[in-house]
Amino acid sequence: MTTDVQTAASAAIPPERRWQRYRWTLFVASAVLLGIYQGLNHAIATSNEYPKWQPFVWEMSSVFVIFALIPLVARFEDRFRIDSRPRSKTILIHVAAAVTFSAIHTSSMVLLRKLAYRVMGDSYDFGDIPTQWFYELQKDLITYLVILVVLFAIRGFRIRRAGELRAQELAAQLSEARLRHLTAQIEPHFLFNSLNAISNRIHEDIDAADRMISQLGDLLRAAYESDDHVWVPLSRELGWLRGYTAMMGERFRGQLVFEIEADPGIEGLQVPRLLLQPILENALKHGLVDGRGWLRVEVRRDGQNLRYIVSDDGVGFSDEPLVRGTGISNIARRLELLFPGKHELIFSSRQPRGAVVTLSFPV
Repeated sequence: MTTDVQTAASAAIPPERRWQRYRWTLFVASAVLLGIYQGLNHAIATSNEYPKWQPFVWEMSSVFVIFALIPLVARFEDRFRIDSRPRSKTILIHVAAAVTFSAIHTSSMVLLRKLAYRVMGDSYDFGDIPTQWFYELQKDLITYLVILVVLFAIRGFRIRRAGELRAQELAAQLSEARLRHLTAQIEPHFLFNSLNAISNRIHEDIDAADRMISQLGDLLRAAYESDDHVWVPLSRELGWLRGYTAMMGERFRGQLVFEIEADPGIEGLQVPRLLLQPILENALKHGLVDGRGWLRVEVRRDGQNLRYIVSDDGVGFSDEPLVRGTGISNIARRLELLFPGKHELIFSSRQPRGAVVTLSFPV
């Protein structure tokens, strides 16, 4: 249980932030590797002029002090940013900081070398102090400038990345709002058609009309329970369809046969809410004359996709171009928002008669 919780917590951390958990380890490792690399090059260049350990002490001491000063330079640059105004004042501040950086670097480096030499039973001679300090100063000015440029680049990347994430968040919120709006459009359309069906039935069979009103109440209650959700479990979507077709069965008493067949073990999959109802409503309105015939819904798992197949034995499609009404157009727009370029919505004829609507999307 604890392992599962830790795994879930780790997965919840955005990928771009996971590396920050190890940033100091990486920072120290980088210093060690750079010092070894520099020391190895220096040892090869000086050949047998010095004991092999001395070039490593020189380079490692210099690199370690520079890396130790980088966090301080970063805090200083964050307070006096190189892109802030007035530029002349900022430049003077950083020139003074670079000279200070060089003084600390040189004195600390010499101290570390003297300590290392003492441990090795030797003594370290820095040489002529003014000459050597000036030599280190010109290198440290370049080093300080490189650190500033890297810090500036990192900050620019973070700002740009934050802007991209914010833009993605706004786009997702906009898509979510549009999806909620499109889903909400289905309910008034469905309610109007249901009330019209009840009105027609009430003149023929009052008891049937009463049952339809009760079933409509159950459907509306189920719909509004998930009103704030774009996604629902497949089991709820199929349950809603059964309730809808039961009500339509009262409308076309004894004339409508409805079947649902779903692959086992997929009831818990999250699917777009109220995606199938407009297709069934369209079949009842345009395909099955007076509600006579059968209507079948198949739900199949096809690898990474879920496939809805709605078929009937009605009049089928004419040879004229298909005109999409409110419900079908709504489905097409929602699919494009949810699964851009990764969905299918196909209308075809069934032999010997009837129509087939196939809808596929990733799960």
